[in-house]
Amino acid sequence: MNEHKEQAETLLAAGLRDQLTLRLLRQSGEAPHETMGFHAQQASEKFIKAVLVIHGIVFERTHDLVSLAGLCAVHGFAMPLSGDALRPLNTYAVKFRYEGCQVAMIDMEDASRIVAKLLAWAQQQIG
Repeated sequence: MNEHKEQAETLLAAGLRDQLTLRLLRQSGEAPHETMGFHAQQASEKFIKAVLVIHGIVFERTHDLVSLAGLCAVHGFAMPLSGDALRPLNTYAVKFRYEGCQVAMIDMEDASRIVAKLLAWAQQQIG
């Protein structure tokens, strides 16, 4: 297996764990909103990074989904969602989770749909 494929599959698996965590937290009905948002953001980030990795695109360490989506666009990988659609999840990234900042609420059903679309896209790109 080539190095890019292995790294992409590792990121995909990590994103699937975040997606599962999001689903379980939503089902509990008791999870904090920001914790669910964090896992939605993390899954989305890992799925986008998996696509970048499979294509050999080097990227800086970032949690910014809009920036990562921009890299995909620059390299000609059509994403299923716009940067504007991803922007609300950026507020749930790691640094905000630890700083205790107020975040704009995103509907977790919408967040789950974003994650599902990015997963399907990443799986198609990785093959």
